Order: sequence, then structure tokens, then C-alpha cells
Amino acid sequence: MTQEPTVQPSAELRHIVWDWNGTLLDDTPLTVRAAVAALQAIGHPQSLDLRQWRRIATRPLTEVYTHLVDGPISAPQWETIERVWLSVYLQGLPDIGLNPLAWAALDEAADRGMSGSIVSLHKQGELRAHVAALGLADRFTHISGTCIDDTWAGARPSKAAAIRMQLDELGVAPDQALMIGDMEDDAREAAAAGTAVVLVPTGDTSRERLIASGYPVAESLLDAVRGVLLDR
Repeated sequence: MTQEPTVQPSAELRHIVWDWNGTLLDDTPLTVRAAVAALQAIGHPQSLDLRQWRRIATRPLTEVYTHLVDGPISAPQWETIERVWLSVYLQGLPDIGLNPLAWAALDEAADRGMSGSIVSLHKQGELRAHVAALGLADRFTHISGTCIDDTWAGARPSKAAAIRMQLDELGVAPDQALMIGDMEDDAREAAAAGTAVVLVPTGDTSRERLIASGYPVAESLLDAVRGVLLDR
């Protein structure tokens, strides 16, 4: 896949768009547990661990599952995967906390005069409820869940459109915003929205894969806010 050009931020960064899962929320181990349960439910048991997941995870997720089963997946199997995955994920979600540096990174951004928002592939209602439950609701100007289809194999929601909408409402130019995410897909969506991006190895993608992507990479959320990037 061709890499989108990396957008360079202006000297005046005013806003950070945060990804949620795997970035602010430390839920990747739960994602893997749910994936293992879903694969077992369709007759493809896997001894999948966090390290292996970070080597293969991508968007859309359909590509990951077809790779793991080494073949096509039928519509009924997709229904089972989604149902089992969601059941396991939601059951474990109350025990999942934030990335250990999430609060420090949000405070650092605020101290630097930058506002923040969230754009996620979650459903809007579920996302807002979870952000509020973790005590973060008042830290963001916008909380946007872009999921509009219940089926994983269905239409792919656009984070770029949500980013552009948020920035328009805030009166922030795209080159005055930065997206922080944990997957190469976040970088492509940021580029499509015209914003700069920094990726962090906190979630679904290994440090090595992020560096190989050619996009800017920081070691932690705090480093991402501070602009401390790894050598590429």
C-alpha cells in the first residue's frame, strides 16, 4: 500500500486528535483475548499472544482474520466472530484502564495550550459512556465514534471525515492539529484529513512495524506530545 505523504505541522499546534483503543485506552491484551475466543468459536483455535498480534494487526480487521484462518470466512462465520468477540470484549472492559501515561500526556498538552478530542472506530454512545466512566469526558472538545455498521465485513468508517468535522467546528486549521494513534491506518486517516501524525507503540502495532511504516514514531504518549521522536 502506498504511503500517504506525511503532513508537517505548523509552528503553532493548537489541537491534538487522540485515537482511543490502544492509544489512550490500554485494551490491546483484551482485544487479543477476544480474538482468540472468536477464532475458537468458528473452529480455528489459535495460540495467539500480544507479540504475535502486534506483528499482524491491521485495518480492516477482516484481513487479519482471513490471514489467521488461512482462507475465506463465510457470512455466518463473520456473525459468530463479531458476536463472540464483542461479548468477550465487553465483559472484560470494566477492568481495563488507561495507558499509564495518558493523564500525564493530556496534562502536558493542556499545559502547552492545546485542546484535545477523540476519534475512534467505536460506536458513539458506547465511546462516550466509556470515556465518561474513566473520568475523562471534560478533557475533550469532541468525542467522535465513527462506527456506523454492526458488521465487520461492512462499510469501513472514516476517521478522516470525523477529524475534519471536529477541526471545522473548532476553527482550527488542519496544519495546526496533530493526531496521535497506534496504527499505520491512523496515519493514513490523519494525512487524508490534512493533519500531522505521531504514532506510538502502545497498542495494536509493534514498535518495529511502526518505524518501518516511515511515519513519525514516539516511544510513549508523553513523548508524542513533546515531539520526541524515535530515529527512523
